[in-house]
Amino acid sequence: MRALVMRGFGDVAVEEVADPVAGPGEVVIDVACVQPSVTECMLIAGEPVAMHGVLAERLAAGPTRFGGHEFAGVVRSVGPGPSSDVKPGDRVTAVETAACGRCAACRRDRPDACPAPSVLGFSGPGAFAERVLVPARTVVPVPDGVGASAAAAVQPLAGAIHGHALADVRPGETVLVLGAGVMGVLHVRLARLGGAGTVVVTGRSPAKLDLARRAGADLAVQAGDDVEAAVAEATDGIGADVVFETAGGAPGAGLSGTSTLDLAARCVRRGGRIVVVSVLPDRSPAPLGRLRERAVALLHPRSGAGGYAPGASAFDHALALVRRGDVDLGALVTHRLRGIDALPEALAITRDKTAHGALGPAQVDLLDWGYHT
Repeated sequence: MRALVMRGFGDVAVEEVADPVAGPGEVVIDVACVQPSVTECMLIAGEPVAMHGVLAERLAAGPTRFGGHEFAGVVRSVGPGPSSDVKPGDRVTAVETAACGRCAACRRDRPDACPAPSVLGFSGPGAFAERVLVPARTVVPVPDGVGASAAAAVQPLAGAIHGHALADVRPGETVLVLGAGVMGVLHVRLARLGGAGTVVVTGRSPAKLDLARRAGADLAVQAGDDVEAAVAEATDGIGADVVFETAGGAPGAGLSGTSTLDLAARCVRRGGRIVVVSVLPDRSPAPLGRLRERAVALLHPRSGAGGYAPGASAFDHALALVRRGDVDLGALVTHRLRGIDALPEALAITRDKTAHGALGPAQVDLLDWGYHT
């Protein structure tokens, strides 16, 4: 098969690689649609964010395959042994994080505390390929009525669900979302669906701010304006109950030299919560004194499936929201490419969405949903 191979930071190409073979408890999936995440693009470019050191070590040892955890596809083959109800021809996606299943935490049914989980595309090859090998326990069926494009884009929505559960957003609370990219818009939408009071969003792009308004934001503030004053006015001087930091403090974020964490700390109320959603540089400054003095909780959402109700995981719930039309993931997809050879272009578009006029990651279609082996 063909897959994206990384030979150095910023050096990727589509090459022939060995076909994956499903072992016990594993599934091979034909990739129908895949999209790069911003974190993957940052790491491939060599930025010093989480896992940079691990990727550097792998590259020092030779070419490696990296990335591709946001995808959807059709089950091609199922390995021997217990493999749930997965069968060839099923339309599926997969959870990106899988607990080891062997450690003390996993044996006590606490996979969220597993010290050594594997992450699709990070710990091993992902879906930047014609086929991908995943643990059967991570496979999530895609319900009828949800297309490959939406299924490939559902992982960020599941992540946003984790963030809102962690922050325990309560009815009537004021929510501030820093950043109007994909994660920002999804957090705005979930806040509105969950009964939040005033929802405020900041961003650079007028088009993205308009998308956030349509997702349910009450107030959209242009990054670079006085965000702190706008939040104070909207909350009678109290500050936001919950702040979701999704901007990442990227160059040109319009924060006038301050970090997004500092801005969040100045906008949150005493006793409020800040949820760090974006992947910040390893040495990002944090106003710890101010956070301590104001008793502000600094939270980091988990990844993976997880669940908050007996009948559904975060992924199941995310897919149900899409199927019902509560969340429109299609509005975030403006660039769709065709064929495995388009992966480098998709990375370039996603890495610099502003230059390409993209609202979200560029998607690559590899096959139609109706395909069966």
